Amino acid sequence: MPKRKVKEEKPPKRLGKKEILIAPIAMGASLLVVLVIIPHFAPPPIPTRICLKAHNVDSFNLYPTVQVVVNGSQEQLPNGVGKTQSAGKECLHLIHTDTVGNKLHIEYTRPIRLSMADFMKIYSPTNKTITVVDNHTGVPQDRVITLKDYNVKYSYYSEKGAFTNVSSSSRVPPFTNELVARIQLSPK
Repeated sequence: MPKRKVKEEKPPKRLGKKEILIAPIAMGASLLVVLVIIPHFAPPPIPTRICLKAHNVDSFNLYPTVQVVVNGSQEQLPNGVGKTQSAGKECLHLIHTDTVGNKLHIEYTRPIRLSMADFMKIYSPTNKTITVVDNHTGVPQDRVITLKDYNVKYSYYSEKGAFTNVSSSSRVPPFTNELVARIQLSPK
């Protein structure tokens, strides 16, 4: 019987320079699409329109102070600022109050830069009224204030050791734990 010749296996073919570069080029192109092109056509959500999935579970928390002064008398922010109804469900905004007082609670999954202008979009979405809690009689009472009847001034406690007046809510520095901002309402 004739001997069969055993076929020798060929060593695997080596990759050329072009084949080696394909994977990094594809990864670079996909990274470019994700970081540059998609955000251009699908911008991130507006912070004042985001609803939190749960309360007190996010890693970034700030507690700035906002004072509301009406006719020279300091009032308090009501509980529930930043809690609204959206599509039949309760929505808790990034900026909200947890109790009656002058402390805001800002929470999010990552550090975010929010300002008094963002707070005012949530506190007074129509820019016509705000609600304050009057506690001067010993019994806290909600009071709705019509903004068109008042001159509204914004200020913040600065490194000068006094309140610094600013022309609008957008001129107040971004919220930090140390920031004390003031909304001052005086009759027209």
